[in-house]
Amino acid sequence: MAVRCPCFPTREDLSAFLEAEGLPPARARSVALRIFPVSVFLEGVPEPVAASLVGRVEREGGGGVLLPGGRSGVGGAAALLTGGLESILAGLQKAARDETNKGAASRAAGPLSRVADATSPAPAPIDYQGKRLDFSGRPLIMGVLNITPDSFSDGGRYLHFERAVERASQMIAQGADILDLGPASSRPGSDPVPDSVQEERLLPVLREIREGWNGWISVDTPSSRVARAAVDAGADMINDISAGCMDPAMKDLAALEGVPVVLMHMKGTPKTMQQDPVYDSLFSELVEYFDERIGAWTEAGVLRERILVDPGIGFGKALVHNLLLLKHLGELRACGRPIVLGTSRKAFIGAVLKRDAGGRLLGTLATLAIGAWNGAHIMRVHDVAEAREVLAMVQAIRETDMRQSLDGRAEAGPAPPCARGQETSS
Repeated sequence: MAVRCPCFPTREDLSAFLEAEGLPPARARSVALRIFPVSVFLEGVPEPVAASLVGRVEREGGGGVLLPGGRSGVGGAAALLTGGLESILAGLQKAARDETNKGAASRAAGPLSRVADATSPAPAPIDYQGKRLDFSGRPLIMGVLNITPDSFSDGGRYLHFERAVERASQMIAQGADILDLGPASSRPGSDPVPDSVQEERLLPVLREIREGWNGWISVDTPSSRVARAAVDAGADMINDISAGCMDPAMKDLAALEGVPVVLMHMKGTPKTMQQDPVYDSLFSELVEYFDERIGAWTEAGVLRERILVDPGIGFGKALVHNLLLLKHLGELRACGRPIVLGTSRKAFIGAVLKRDAGGRLLGTLATLAIGAWNGAHIMRVHDVAEAREVLAMVQAIRETDMRQSLDGRAEAGPAPPCARGQETSS
């Protein structure tokens, strides 16, 4: 007898396993929907409402536990709901329709949408001016081009026009899906760079790249003036480290142009962000931040479908925060938007491996593999060729399922006795 404890990263993996073990495809999908394990955590909920939600899920075959909560600034209790996907959904749906308990009903809609987002195979593609970002395959590669004298990793190397254009061409040849052009360093402790200086560095390089390449070009700036000039010169995306907090006019620009935007989480400003960052609840604070920022941008007229999120590795995060973000990155899928991940050559890698910025390639590649496995959709990297190979390998592993192991079974015939774990007599 063989006893196993299978692991199913996604509902699709569970369905493939069931099909490989003999269930018809439609039945396998139905069973996977019913039993695929899901956990939902709610906090800041009045205790009677939390108890009601736990009870609803338990009656549908799931489980749950009431927790005291108590995170500073958040009142009420907390609840962890666990069980098969179908039981969680059924419990929340019935709570949402409960006319006798308005408190539970009003609070069930949010978790319902979170569960749907967190268990979806991939976000819908993003289209802009004839281009498409498709998230159904391997994570896309965003190549970093810092046109600065002082970026932490390659500051000064590509400040001059010819070298910047040459580097862009190299990354394109290596397979970058997106180029992210940064005219101002946002390293810890850095000061703001005047808009005029950013434009002087950025625009000639951007125009030259656009002249010879029709791929995606992102501009990495928190300034709406610089972003406006970049979009006019051919940029397809805005990457805002402040998510519009440093320059609220960025939202209006994105709404007017319809350009996709990356909203990053940062605690403080580049000048102050690494001065003892503290979180009461890291993931809850990030999800709340993205909820608020996405709401502000959509209220300004930006389509939700054009928004991406970036947890901001190294931006107001201690070492433990960065490592936890990588380990549990999948929690951010509940935001319902594509996840951009930027770990390349960052200080937390150096802190673990005792390497300076130039010696962090292997550590970076390890974080890319973990990030891809845990749900990142775009990887922001300096080393495009190496990243592409790592991500291709991760994707090959991810796309392989139990059904493929059945290929050739009939042709091969029964296994010999030793292969079946039986001894043979000599």
